[in-house]
Amino acid sequence: MEKVKFGNTGLEVSKLCYGTMTFGPLQAKLPIQDAVKVVEHAWERGINFYDSAELYGTQPYLGALPPHIRHEAVITTKSYSDTAERMRASVENSLREMKLDVIPIYLLHEQETALTLTGHRAALDVLLEYKHKGLIKVVGVSTHTVEITRVVRQFPELEVIFPMHNIEGHGIKDGTRDDMEKELKDDYECGLGVYLMKSLGGGKLIKRAREALEYSRDFPYAHSVAIGMKDVREIDYNADLFEGKEPKTKIDMIVRKMHVYPWCEGCGNCVEACPQDAISMGDDGKAKINQDECVLCTYCIQACPAFALRVF
Repeated sequence: MEKVKFGNTGLEVSKLCYGTMTFGPLQAKLPIQDAVKVVEHAWERGINFYDSAELYGTQPYLGALPPHIRHEAVITTKSYSDTAERMRASVENSLREMKLDVIPIYLLHEQETALTLTGHRAALDVLLEYKHKGLIKVVGVSTHTVEITRVVRQFPELEVIFPMHNIEGHGIKDGTRDDMEKELKDDYECGLGVYLMKSLGGGKLIKRAREALEYSRDFPYAHSVAIGMKDVREIDYNADLFEGKEPKTKIDMIVRKMHVYPWCEGCGNCVEACPQDAISMGDDGKAKINQDECVLCTYCIQACPAFALRVF
């Protein structure tokens, strides 16, 4: 697996990044030891880049990895915390759950506008404080918007951008694929570490899966592409593809959707949590999913007090 310099961060990452949300409690719910075996296989295939988040519940999975993988891998995690106190608690929790002395990359999770980023200034300052202490190497942001990919260049302390991007531009909230590509070109050329999310558009591009994956792989203004993988067959398929080989493993691309269970209480928390505006309240007083807009980010699942939302 090819490794590349990750912008000006001083890190080196595999072209294929392992998106861990897929095997965690928000989706496949693999037992930790089963997930560890899958990640070990990814490591053997040369994948050294792993994307996690406080929200995903997968930090403890990474903490269960053998020490030589855990400490040599480039691990990203993220937090929504918006105050200094909350972010400090988040970082300490991440260090503890992942059993790391130093977190390679820490992101402000899902920044959508310049106003949002400014509102998280206190939280960003805490990440920079931990970076100064040597407990975080690199700080950045994840986003679903073109706006953040543009304004990130105004914050020299931010060294990584993790945007929504795919062959159709599905899920980009405020523009087109071309709009996003223009900003990512500038980010890349400015030395930011760039890696992409949602190459399959939350499952919308399953029928064009190979074309969509190859498009993201070959996109010239990204260093890596994060793909969720739940088993060794998916790892082998994607690893072969990213190595420029004909995949030896044939996998069935399953269309997953967000479902609402009958015990939905109609509280509306999921509506507020959905960054795609893909959830509304139906006539029956229960959550209703617009499958055309849903990108399976699963933020709604975390917000549901009744555990009435699930991907399958």
